[in-house]
Amino acid sequence: MLADKLEWDAWSDDLSVGIHGIDHDHKGILDLIARLHEAYDAPHAEDAVRIAVARIARYADQHFQREERMLELAAYPWLPQHRARHDTFRAYVAEITTGTAPLPVVGELLSWLVDWWVGHIGTEDKQYRDHVQGCAKAVASVG
Repeated sequence: MLADKLEWDAWSDDLSVGIHGIDHDHKGILDLIARLHEAYDAPHAEDAVRIAVARIARYADQHFQREERMLELAAYPWLPQHRARHDTFRAYVAEITTGTAPLPVVGELLSWLVDWWVGHIGTEDKQYRDHVQGCAKAVASVG
C-alpha cells in the first residue's frame, strides 16, 4: 500500500459487531489510521509519524480497556486470548512511539495497522458478538 494510494473506505458495515460503543471506537481507530499518511508528508516526518502512532496507540488502549471490561462483565471465556492479541498491538506501537524500533516506511506501517485492525475486528471481535449481546449489563458498559 502506498501513501498516495490510501483511498479506502475506513469503515464498512461488514466490520460491525453490532455494539454501538465498540463500533464507534473501531470507526475512530480506522479513521486515525487513514489519516496517518499525512504525517509522512509533514515537516520533521519521523517525529510527526511517531506522534500520530502515539495518538492511535492511546485511542486503541482506551478502546481495549473498555472492550476488555465489557468482556469481563459478560464472562467471555476467551478473554485471556483476546487480551493477548491486544497486547501484541500495544507492544508493536510502543516500539514505534518510543523509537526503540526503526520507523517503518509508510506502506509497511499503514499496511500492518490496517491488516491488524480489519483482521482483529472482522474475526476476533466478531467471535464475542453473540456472547456479549446476551448480556445487557456488558453492552451498556460501552454505551
